[in-house]
Amino acid sequence: MNATSYVVLGMLTYGPATSYQLKQRVAGTIGNFWAFAHSQLYDEPARLVAAGLVNQSVEQGGRRKRTYSITDDGRKALADWLAEPTLEQTEVRDTGLLKLFFGTQAAPEDIRQLARDRYESHRARADGYDLQRAEIEARADRWQLKTLELGLRYERTVERFWKDFLDELDRDPP
Repeated sequence: MNATSYVVLGMLTYGPATSYQLKQRVAGTIGNFWAFAHSQLYDEPARLVAAGLVNQSVEQGGRRKRTYSITDDGRKALADWLAEPTLEQTEVRDTGLLKLFFGTQAAPEDIRQLARDRYESHRARADGYDLQRAEIEARADRWQLKTLELGLRYERTVERFWKDFLDELDRDPP
């Protein structure tokens, strides 16, 4: 079992879904903080069916669409995973931060543009999280709201970092 396995199992706890519907659920929720190739959402359900953790029903006629639902064994596997300790260090993979690290090799105007782009990107994502909040509050999903809260705090903190850096560049150009 890998992280994608648990993503599929977790998403199926919200109800049966096709691979396309799983992709849509992920895009509007955990896709904000858990990046992976969405093509895995087309392969992983079949693996979970073979393992007995997911059931599959196939539409008769038409495109023979496959709809997946979680089994009792799938719920148990998800619960066992949720109970496991989570001690690994958080991984940050930020291309903007990587470019800044090598900034001595860049032109000053490229560094300024990097800072501006990253500031605007993080501000836009945080603003988007603000808009999502009402939708999640309406569903009264406390745990999704907590993940959104951390995402919002993260984005506002990083937004502030890039804004401060832009101000620093204005005061003390490279």
